Amino acid sequence: MNLSTLKKFATYLNPPLNTQTKKLRSIKRIGDNIFKLDINGEIFYFDLSKSKSSIYITQDVLIAPKLYNAPFDKSLQKLCYNAQIKSAKVDGDNRILQLFLETQNSYKTNTTILQAEFTGCYTNLILLNQNFIVLDALRHITKEQSFREVRITKPLLPLPQPKKKPNPSDEGELLDALKNNFLSIKENELKQKIQKSSTHITQKIKQLKHFLDNLENKQELEKTALIQANFGQLILQNLYLYPNFKGREITLQNTIIKLPPKATSLSHAAQIFFENSKKLNKKAQNIHLQEENLQEKIAFYSQLLKMVQNVTNLNDLQILDSNSQKESQQKQNSKAFESFFIEGFKVSIGKSEKENITLLKEAKADDIWMHIRNIPSSHLIIHCGKNKIPDIILQKAAKILVGFLKSFSGNYEVDYTKRKFVKITQGANVIYGKEQTFQMTKE
Repeated sequence: MNLSTLKKFATYLNPPLNTQTKKLRSIKRIGDNIFKLDINGEIFYFDLSKSKSSIYITQDVLIAPKLYNAPFDKSLQKLCYNAQIKSAKVDGDNRILQLFLETQNSYKTNTTILQAEFTGCYTNLILLNQNFIVLDALRHITKEQSFREVRITKPLLPLPQPKKKPNPSDEGELLDALKNNFLSIKENELKQKIQKSSTHITQKIKQLKHFLDNLENKQELEKTALIQANFGQLILQNLYLYPNFKGREITLQNTIIKLPPKATSLSHAAQIFFENSKKLNKKAQNIHLQEENLQEKIAFYSQLLKMVQNVTNLNDLQILDSNSQKESQQKQNSKAFESFFIEGFKVSIGKSEKENITLLKEAKADDIWMHIRNIPSSHLIIHCGKNKIPDIILQKAAKILVGFLKSFSGNYEVDYTKRKFVKITQGANVIYGKEQTFQMTKE
């Protein structure tokens, strides 16, 4: 974070004489280290990632991939919600911004200091009382970790001023500098994360293609099934000749038959051969379903790869890159469909007809169902129960759904309604009612 720009930001927040103070309407976390601040209706983002901390603004709508509800997030809501910014200052030549906040309730006026430290290894967001006693912090630091302890109820020591007077470059007009901060983050970090996510998805596609290329041949399976059945038949026809046979192979009608390792007798061996033949025949009949399922998954991940490579902000990438979310990873191990998280709401989408059917069956009555009108495509479920879904989340989910279409760019209508108003007719085909519609554009 540039020191000159940080000082300009503090000046921007300080009210001129005889004017009304600015108000911090809300502050909430939208990433592990990213905070969204609404100041008088203007949106600012504090990125408190170590070694790359920054303040930026953007016209992009950034949505949290999950709901942050840690004790620190609750403290922010309690102490900073709808607070007057009485003053703002930078701690000398340290890249530390201090916002002196005031909130009022029925009983008293509370003063809180919101201290944002853009200082490399000390980068942090700390809540202090007016005596600089720590009320809560993004990162709690013990004496063993640093001379400067950050612990609840403990006083916060000031950070020593730099011995050498810094000479920060002037980045120009404040709002332009904050816009450029976002563009810089987007250009550098987004490029790296897109590459990482793309590599992971490419590996998944490669693995699926390997499975597809190595599927067993239907004719070979049927041939092997016939051989197994013949072995079983030969043994049954000649069983009376070998009442106490104990060997591991037998020759019948000039045919050498190796008995299954688990066979305890000739009659048991015949039973195993018949069972194997039945399984192989069934597998041969269903091999085309496996092939279709793999092809549908390859198409799905190919579209996901295109979407990831075309995202324009880290926030959208974090939503699409479900593999970066531990909760999503755990779910993928037990569920047949792909899931993403938007503002804490789980969004699931079927990659094939089979997965669409499973998704429809597992969805709850009040969950939101989405589908592209009059086009064969994935079904999408927002697992929300009776919770109200903000329009921005519905729009983001619809954008994801349209993104998975294998068709060219164009305008599409996305219908959505509660799952209880959707009736399965055959396979993944449905009829539905009480729907609402989004107009979505695929670029």
